[in-house]
Parts: sequence; structure tokens; C-alpha cells
Amino acid sequence: MLLATDEDGKHMNEMDIADKILGLLIGGHDTASAARTFIVKYLAELPHIYNEVYKASGIAIAKAPGELLNWDDIQKMKYSWNVGCEVMRLALPLQGAFP
Repeated sequence: MLLATDEDGKHMNEMDIADKILGLLIGGHDTASAARTFIVKYLAELPHIYNEVYKASGIAIAKAPGELLNWDDIQKMKYSWNVGCEVMRLALPLQGAFP
């Protein structure tokens, strides 16, 4: 951004650069935190779904301390993935993020 120029050969001013960086930071943070918030909300309201997600988390709990999930583990957790997708369908993470 510091070296980029527009069609007239002008560089971005500091305020424009700061605005773009802030937009990236907020865009990456707010959407993820909103999605997590709505997932927790729906899991609290729907205990039968929470129980299924909890069962799937047994895969992660069975891992040794410090051992990460691998792709096979994630593939086995389809119900949790589907819950996340459905929550984002019902409650868009970006709603209200822009004036």
C-alpha cells in the first residue's frame, strides 16, 4: 500500500492506509466473534443439538495434550461442521457490521 499508486500516480495517504488496515482487522475479528457468539447462543437454546456436538468433541478430547486434530478427525466431525454452517445461514456474521 505504501508503494502503490493510483491512475494519476498519487500514493495513498496515511489516513487511507490506516482505514484499509482497520477494515481488515475489524472484518476478520468481528465476523469470527459474531459467528462464535451465535453458535453458543443456538447450542444453549437447543440442548439436543448441543449434546450431538459434545459427542463429536470426544474426538478432540481423546487426543494427547498438545496433539492437534488432523484432517481425518475433522472429517469425522461433520455434525459440528453442519451446525456451524446452519448457524451462519440463520444469523449472518456480518449483519449490522456496516453503517
